[in-house]
Amino acid sequence: MSPTRAGGPDGGRARLKSLDLQGYKTFASKAIFEFAPTITAIVGPNGSGKSNVADSIRWVLGEQSYSLLRGKKTEDMIFSGSEQRARAGMATATITFNNNDGWLPIDFSEVTVSRRAYRDGENEYLLNGQRVRLRDVSELLARCGLGERTYTIIGQGLVDAALSLKAEERRRLFEEAAGIGLYRSRRDESLRRLDHTRRNLDRVHDILAELRPRLRSLERQAKRAQDYEQVRQDLQAALRQWYGHHWYRMMAVVAESKRLAEDESAARDRLHAEERRTAEELNATRARIDASRLGLQRLSQQSSVEFRERETIGRNLAVARERSRWVAEQVTALEVEVAAKAEAGRALQGRLEAARAEGLQREQALVAAETQRRQLLGEGETGEAESGPLEPAQARLRLEALRVEAAGSAARLAQGREAGEAARLDLERARDRFAAARETAEEQRKLLAQAESRASDVENAAVAAQAAEASASEEAPSPSELWRRINCASLNRAPR
Repeated sequence: MSPTRAGGPDGGRARLKSLDLQGYKTFASKAIFEFAPTITAIVGPNGSGKSNVADSIRWVLGEQSYSLLRGKKTEDMIFSGSEQRARAGMATATITFNNNDGWLPIDFSEVTVSRRAYRDGENEYLLNGQRVRLRDVSELLARCGLGERTYTIIGQGLVDAALSLKAEERRRLFEEAAGIGLYRSRRDESLRRLDHTRRNLDRVHDILAELRPRLRSLERQAKRAQDYEQVRQDLQAALRQWYGHHWYRMMAVVAESKRLAEDESAARDRLHAEERRTAEELNATRARIDASRLGLQRLSQQSSVEFRERETIGRNLAVARERSRWVAEQVTALEVEVAAKAEAGRALQGRLEAARAEGLQREQALVAAETQRRQLLGEGETGEAESGPLEPAQARLRLEALRVEAAGSAARLAQGREAGEAARLDLERARDRFAAARETAEEQRKLLAQAESRASDVENAAVAAQAAEASASEEAPSPSELWRRINCASLNRAPR
């Protein structure tokens, strides 16, 4: 559906192969037109895009006049959208030529020219996929008669416009149609360059006319400049020698300084090692001091506890001594009481023996009286008549008296026995109290001995704590002493 170039009855050789459009005016989707030798025209109804095809060929060949392309700006070349499709952001047209016979001055059998337009007004030109300038495309096409104004493509109204042209404009039209526009542009470019060169020559002549009166002074200045350059070169040589001498001397100084710096660095490393070792010793000493302080604190606390225990033990010891004295007094009193009770028991025993003897006597007397009473009763019965009633009454009275005496002796004997039993019980209780008092005294003696031993241990612990505190304070050096040692070591080890 695109025109081709026919060369005769057989159609000739087609030089235009294809035209690809995408986003150009009404061609929203990609459209490919392939041209055969027999196709000579594109027909279609109004509004089908026939003129847009011709405009696209003119546009891709580098046309810059938007009036010929029926537009006002670059954005008019891009598809503006429709109800079904959004507008495009870029328009692309690619035309492909068959160059097997070499009618295009380029070493390719197939030449592709592409043009892209963006909505920001930027245009790109590509030749066989490589980005080139518009001038390169125009010169290439102008050599084969496809220039911008060669009238290879004649649009609507161009015939009427050509017939109505003036003589000068018609002559320009014929020259462009004859293909001499490229040479005309080259001639114009050469003339512009010649004019520019002529202006540069005029400027040079003006400068020479301006410098000619000062030629002698310039010669003198040139001579001075030559002399200055020679002196400058000599000075540079002398300075190189001088700097070289000082360079080597400074290199020696630098080497010596490096050696001294290395020595200083080694000494510094040694001092750092000594400092680290001293710091470790200081930390260890501080740890020992802290441990000693903790030990002293524990010993002090222990000493306080021991002191309080010693005071308690002292009070307990004094109480125990007082109790021991009181127990001793109680033991002495109990001994005296036991002795008195024993003496009283012996006295009661004597009285008991006397009471027993008296009771035996009373019983013997009672038996004798009973025997006499019986005798008297027998005699009374036989001789009642002779004696009368007086003697039996007397005997009875005497018997009653003996009985009363015997009962009194028995009561006294019972009282003596009760008193002996009470004395014996008192003696046993006194002996029990004496034994308890003796046991209490023994316990108090033991407690007193334990308290004295504990007090001795507490005193020994306090003495040991004081000795440990004194030794720790003597052995642990102070931080100021350690730093003094470090400074002395640094001064002794520092290189002279």
